[in-house]
Amino acid sequence: MAKEEGNKNAPQKLQVTKKDAQQVRQLFRHRQEDSYARERIKENVLGPAPKFDRERFWYVLLGCLLTSQQRSTRGSAVDRFLNLADFPLTLARCGGQVETIVQETLTAFGGIRMAPKIASRASLNLAWLESVGWPRVQRWFERLAEQRARVPQMTHSKLERAAARYAAINLEGIGPKQSRNLWQWLGLTRYETPLDSRVVKWLNSNLSVKVEYLRLADDGYYEGVMDYVQEVCRAADVLPCIWDAAAFDNEDTPSTPCVGR
Repeated sequence: MAKEEGNKNAPQKLQVTKKDAQQVRQLFRHRQEDSYARERIKENVLGPAPKFDRERFWYVLLGCLLTSQQRSTRGSAVDRFLNLADFPLTLARCGGQVETIVQETLTAFGGIRMAPKIASRASLNLAWLESVGWPRVQRWFERLAEQRARVPQMTHSKLERAAARYAAINLEGIGPKQSRNLWQWLGLTRYETPLDSRVVKWLNSNLSVKVEYLRLADDGYYEGVMDYVQEVCRAADVLPCIWDAAAFDNEDTPSTPCVGR
């Protein structure tokens, strides 16, 4: 229902040029040895499909809330928080006071914006997971994991997109970008990618299209751009998830992998 409404705002079909494909291939050649790109290849392409784990899912879901609308690049407060050796917001530690614990923990850590909003969304999401959500997200996870265990095919994008739509509908604070970040960060997807400001900046600077970043909040517009990304990556023989890692990391010098975003 919501998706049909969004399609009314989809962009006119974007055309892929030979130069577009060349630019993607060149980016891949330039960044393929960077640690972030290597990590993406390992986690989403070559390594074994992951197993479902509630703690891991919760961590990644919190990561999606934390990385929305604020810096998550290397050395940022969000990056440092998500890489703490003893992560302070486990399911057990959140207990029955999710909103209070999340807000107090983020505020005490410092440098993280929107702590009250993130805490409220985390509380609503955990309440949904504990009421009906856990078996439902696990079924989506396992369907994606079964597909992820096979050789990548363009047709896999259909299930990936359906999973992104499901997450966006059912999880508070998870829109078109973060719904794709969720499954990609879990190592399950290769075709549906998060289009954030860094990636869109590379796309607008190097390819023949111009993406209106603010319009990506609309499902139909986002999916129209995603169709173009998948087609240009197919022409370049580069998986979208690897292009995403290379484009996101392009402004940084080679270093350790950054967190999902």
